[in-house]
Amino acid sequence: MAKKTSISGYLSKNFQSSFFTIFLPLFFIGSLVFIIKISALTASIQISFIEMMQLFGYNLPSILFYALPISFLVAIVMTLLRLSNDNELMALFALGSNAKIILYRFFIIGTLFSIILLILSLGLMPKTKQQFKAFKNEKTSQAQININPSRLGQKFGDLFVYVKSKDGMTMKDIVIYKKDEALSDQLFIAKEANFVNKNSIVTLTLEDGSGYTFSNDALKKINYESMKVFKNLNTEAFTYSNIVQYWIKLSLNPNKKSKIFFFIFASLIPLLSIAIIAAFSIINPRYQKNYAYHVLALTTVGLYGLAIILEKKGTPLMLLGFSFLVLLLGYYLYKRFVLRFF
Repeated sequence: MAKKTSISGYLSKNFQSSFFTIFLPLFFIGSLVFIIKISALTASIQISFIEMMQLFGYNLPSILFYALPISFLVAIVMTLLRLSNDNELMALFALGSNAKIILYRFFIIGTLFSIILLILSLGLMPKTKQQFKAFKNEKTSQAQININPSRLGQKFGDLFVYVKSKDGMTMKDIVIYKKDEALSDQLFIAKEANFVNKNSIVTLTLEDGSGYTFSNDALKKINYESMKVFKNLNTEAFTYSNIVQYWIKLSLNPNKKSKIFFFIFASLIPLLSIAIIAAFSIINPRYQKNYAYHVLALTTVGLYGLAIILEKKGTPLMLLGFSFLVLLLGYYLYKRFVLRFF
């Protein structure tokens, strides 16, 4: 038992150093991509640094979901090739270990990775994606009544709004324009205006102004003392669903009903691919050529290709069939290229 534990710890130590060498750069690149995506939101909504970090936290499960499998596969190849090229695997085999024990150790690690990925994809990602959408929806609603002075292109509903000056929620010298291709365009000018937000019903009250309705054939004008414009911020409110409701709702969508099979199969990639990767990574460097990285690339593309097929038209039977075939292929390759020699 002491011998097995020592071998397990030795393999784990080598795997960890390879894993973090790959994972940290991938995580950094993925984080940078999502930070740029979050930064693009500042063009339409105002967010603080703390809120930006909050949004980054919502995207963290997605970053981990796509970075962990790739890091795992590359780390397995690097670990086994290094041990093979340094003849350390040969020494382990000489001490009584065999290729089945080596595969079993990494099979346990792969199982842990797949469990983590299933938790991320089926549990955390639906939750954080909804939180991201809810946050964006709330900020967008707030932006609809956050009209800044001397700034063009601002909108309140389908109205373009320009304000010369502002004191709190009271605005001075406001111009409102509504373009309607079917009917006549409208222009409203007011000396003063203010917003009132009550139960998500926003009222824009215009005081002491005039309105113009114009088309190619006519121009009409009215003068008014007070005019109100209403906007319901809850018309497109976000509704949060728990995890079960989320996947049930997705299964009822014809275009997304197979998405769950993509996430399940992609989460199982570390577990399904171990034998295939190890079959070409455990080698005797004196007599065998190194094709491990070629196989790694083909395996990664092939497995994610199967995941995409499942995403488009997957069924539970297809998921089980693909998983079984990949495991069977891995067992066959490992038995032919490794077990017969070691």
